[in-house]
Amino acid sequence: MKKNYFISLASPILFLLGCSSSPPVIEASVPLIQQPVKSIGKNAIPSELNTIMAEQPQGYSGVYNDVQFTLGKRYFSALGKQCRVIYLIATSTDSVKQQRVVCKETQDSQWSITPQVIDSKNSQIGFGA
Repeated sequence: MKKNYFISLASPILFLLGCSSSPPVIEASVPLIQQPVKSIGKNAIPSELNTIMAEQPQGYSGVYNDVQFTLGKRYFSALGKQCRVIYLIATSTDSVKQQRVVCKETQDSQWSITPQVIDSKNSQIGFGA
């Protein structure tokens, strides 16, 4: 009888002690990425389009190097960069409209097309810069 009484009192206490202990600290031994992703360079849009990206409203359309573009909404990315959606269609071919994102680099105010997470290999439209 006393043994059952002791077990019924001790088991909730042991359970609570087990739940209150902190989990082990785990550190990664291999980094997930070697260097931060830099979009300046091959993804930078031509300097003629920088002012258009910064100043023109949503819905503005234009053509540059046989690429028709339409500006979409503006937003701030999780990294704090000013970004906007842009829709691209190659005018020289019957291509499908692509939705891309351009973001403004904070260091030099250069707009660049951000790399897509899901890459479509067969239909890459760019400004040819």
